[in-house]
Amino acid sequence: MNFNFKYFGTIDINSLLEKLESLDWNRFQFRQIAHKVHAETLTVPMLFDEKLESIKIHKDFGRFIPELEKIKIILHEKIGKGEFQSAILINLPAGKTIKRHIDKGENFKKYHRIHIPIQTNSKCYFEVDNEIINMKAGEIWEINNDDKYHSVENRGETDRIHLLIDWKVSNR
Repeated sequence: MNFNFKYFGTIDINSLLEKLESLDWNRFQFRQIAHKVHAETLTVPMLFDEKLESIKIHKDFGRFIPELEKIKIILHEKIGKGEFQSAILINLPAGKTIKRHIDKGENFKKYHRIHIPIQTNSKCYFEVDNEIINMKAGEIWEINNDDKYHSVENRGETDRIHLLIDWKVSNR
C-alpha cells in the first residue's frame, strides 16, 4: 500500500454523537496500560481482542450495531467484502497527544485501519510518515501506518473522538 491517508467520503455521525455522552470512558484501561504511547487516551471497546487474534464482543457493541452496519456497507464497497476485526472509540482529550511511534506486530499488516472522526476540532492533527492532515467529523479515512511513524496532536479545546476500525478483507 503506497499511501499514508486514503479518503473514502463521509457518513452521518449524528446517532454516534448522541450515544457518546452515556459511555463509561474509564472502564477499559488495557490500551493505556499496555501501550504507553496511548496513556493519555480513553477507550471504549465494541469489538476488541487484547491479543488481536480473534473478535471479542464488549458491553457497548449492541448499542452501535446500526451505525456499524452502515459503515460495513461502505467498507465492502471501498475496500472489499470483509468483516470487522476490531471497532473501538478512542478519545484524545483536549491538549493531549499520542506521541510518534510505530505499531509493532504482524497483525497490523493483515487489516485495513479505518478512522472515522466523531468529534474533533480544527487544531487536531494526524501525522503518518511526515504527512499531516486534519480529519473532519464524519469523514472516513484509511490510514497506512504499516512500519511508519505516526502521531496525533489535539491542540484544541475539545476532545477528539474517533471510531477506529480494523477491517479484514475476506479470503476470495
